[in-house]
Amino acid sequence: MVKLTADLIAKQTPGHNKRRADETVEHYLSRLTHLPFQNRGIDSIDSISPCRLLTVIYLYDNILNKIENLNFAENLTHLYLQNNRLQKLENLDYCPKLQKLYLGGNQIQVLEGLDKCIHLKEIYIENQRLPEGEKLVFEPRTLQCLSSILEVLNVSGNNLDSLVELSCLQRLEELTASNNNLENLRELIQLLSIWSRLKRLDTSRNPICTKARYRERLIVVSTTLEMLDGKQITDNSRQFLMSWKASREAQLTREKSRPDFDDGPGEYTNHSYYRRNIIKADLGLVKKGQFPMALVENAHRKMTPRVNKFSGFFASKSFNNPDPNNSNENPIITFQDPSTQTFFK
Repeated sequence: MVKLTADLIAKQTPGHNKRRADETVEHYLSRLTHLPFQNRGIDSIDSISPCRLLTVIYLYDNILNKIENLNFAENLTHLYLQNNRLQKLENLDYCPKLQKLYLGGNQIQVLEGLDKCIHLKEIYIENQRLPEGEKLVFEPRTLQCLSSILEVLNVSGNNLDSLVELSCLQRLEELTASNNNLENLRELIQLLSIWSRLKRLDTSRNPICTKARYRERLIVVSTTLEMLDGKQITDNSRQFLMSWKASREAQLTREKSRPDFDDGPGEYTNHSYYRRNIIKADLGLVKKGQFPMALVENAHRKMTPRVNKFSGFFASKSFNNPDPNNSNENPIITFQDPSTQTFFK
């Protein structure tokens, strides 16, 4: 067990910034700007108040289980805490100038406690060692405080099934959310229309990647996106996809502007009033021109099955069962050929 103390810093600080032989410990600590103590087996942080000029602290690859005693770090801008045993984000209120926070590979379940970090631009909280079935949770107050300042966010490998909570991040330029459980492509398309500054997006190794035209649809909806899943988006590819989208929309508009008489029931054939009156038209009870001729013919063709190749010309009860002695029954003939229009005159 190793504790980060002022004496440890004075004795073992590596690199060119070592303590001079005639220099006191307090004076030495007061001029330090970088603290490289990664991979030292450190499990706790002692109060090192003389280190007020520190701007960068490297404490990754240790065994820290708590963030503490940072009340001296009013000038801290970069904090590296990857691959420790941290379970909670706390005690960062004394770091108002913090700009980059590295937390990957810990056991943090909630992104919280950052509402006082008013200059925080980048957060890396990927691959948290979460309990089975759990996912990373975002505290609403923290997200609201970060909404106008955060530019880079890495939440990969945290069992996320939605990114809707991140919609408030107005200045987001880079989002890495690979290796999660994202499935809703429509949701992501809507988010891209909100993130108007987003330049880099990585949602690889998600179920969403198997959706039809996944990459094409994301490129078309976001005009600012420059990199998607680690692959650059060229101007030529974007122009081609935008042209394809415009032609597709024009085609759909043309199809919607006219009724579809052949492919299934439309707005006319769905209505019971239409079906009743199409029978009246067949009997000559509706005046010519009340319904579109093509519509009447199409519906009549679908409603009257044909028995053989001659049934398209006529069908007569008297022909099917001829009885010359029965003079009371008048033969009823109904023309079924869609090309004829005589029964509408």
